[in-house]
Amino acid sequence: MAEPKNNKSRVKYLVVAALIIIIVAAILIVPRYRRYQNEKRAEAIRTAITAVQQNVDNYWKTHGSISGFDLDKALVELQLANRTVRNWNFAIAWKPTEIYTTQMVDKLKDVSENRIVHVTPYKIILAIATAENPIGEGRKTWFEGDNNSFHGFGYDERIEPDWREIFPNP
Repeated sequence: MAEPKNNKSRVKYLVVAALIIIIVAAILIVPRYRRYQNEKRAEAIRTAITAVQQNVDNYWKTHGSISGFDLDKALVELQLANRTVRNWNFAIAWKPTEIYTTQMVDKLKDVSENRIVHVTPYKIILAIATAENPIGEGRKTWFEGDNNSFHGFGYDERIEPDWREIFPNP
């Protein structure tokens, strides 16, 4: 009769050991999986913003100005993934022509060698997470044209762009 009790003890021990292994595995795996998901989401939005940026640059080169540029039309032409379009709203903060022209002239004065001089017609290209986005509504990722860098979700701790710099005279 001692044997069945021993088997019950062994089963309980194995169940407890299995639960401990599952809990430890979950503690180790879940944060890594979330980090992996966020990295993939950040890469997807970076790809989308880069596509918008290239579309703007091509439009600028073709038309010589941003007059008539339609962001909604550009997003359709880019054929972004449905998930990206559903999870993000896009906006562009354009530079006034006089600022763009002044920046271009200043950069051309400083060129002492053969190289491409690039001045963007926009201050930022912004993506804002929608309510359907798993990262949380309102989170932002943006590309700053002047310093050629990404910020926000997936890149740094900045939550908002510096709106005073983007719109100095609201």
